[in-house]
Amino acid sequence: MAVILCVLLLCAGCIWPVLGDTEASSGNKVIIGAMPFNEQYILAEIFGKLLENQGFSYEINSGLNNAMLYQGVKNGQIDLYVDYTSAVPTYFENPPTFESLDPDVVTDAVKKMVTGDGIVWGGKVGFRNDYQMAVSQDFATEMGVSTISDLAPYTNEMVLGSDLVFHLDELYGLPNLQNVYGYSFKDVVPMEPTLLYQAVDLGQVDIIPASSTDARIDLFNLTTLTDDKAALAPYDSILLITGSRGTDKKLMSALEQVMGVIDTETMRSLNRQFDVDKKDARIIAEEFLTEQGLI
Repeated sequence: MAVILCVLLLCAGCIWPVLGDTEASSGNKVIIGAMPFNEQYILAEIFGKLLENQGFSYEINSGLNNAMLYQGVKNGQIDLYVDYTSAVPTYFENPPTFESLDPDVVTDAVKKMVTGDGIVWGGKVGFRNDYQMAVSQDFATEMGVSTISDLAPYTNEMVLGSDLVFHLDELYGLPNLQNVYGYSFKDVVPMEPTLLYQAVDLGQVDIIPASSTDARIDLFNLTTLTDDKAALAPYDSILLITGSRGTDKKLMSALEQVMGVIDTETMRSLNRQFDVDKKDARIIAEEFLTEQGLI
């Protein structure tokens, strides 16, 4: 997932001057961490509003990358935040090797890692923000493809548009995809991530790696293909909570209301409201929770 890989570039050791030496709040005020991009702002407000509805107050710290947030929750400076499963092992000096990239296998391994680190596992939020191979709806319909395996008869004539992260990532990107599925594309055209969606829409390329919660999938009428052989890393969204908050039944009960409710299509729709409709994250959260009958 390009967004996650980019925000990891800041060192986790920088957390101290950003967060200060104080511990996360106790009692009714909750410190919620968020990475600086669309869905993270929205999710922070969703959890904040759920807590506010139960008598808590909340403050959002949205200036940190995921490695810093992880350390903040571990050290008690942040109460909770949303992370992504395949990103978590990168915070460890000697991360375990996944038996496979099956989402359940990765989730189980990551859960053991974070709980062993003293962090409370809040569970899956419900959506994944990972690379999905996307083609135009017309191509998918005409060729009858719905999985990455279905592409096999056509890849030798297909041009892939790719950002450099996906193109060069041997563990989770294009090299592993082609190795697992046993085929290669006719050509690969490296380009800026912002240009990928328009390129496939205009027919300049045939297929792209799209972020699964990106609203442009819908804007450009793309079809995402099922990774039926689990070649791409799964980035399931997960809620991580600082250890001292795990015994707060009122807080945990409030948070549990939305776990599993936000699937990938829903998150993409919420992101569209933020990116395209230019709605404030707090308004998006309030409207979503009201529609769900949670506030």
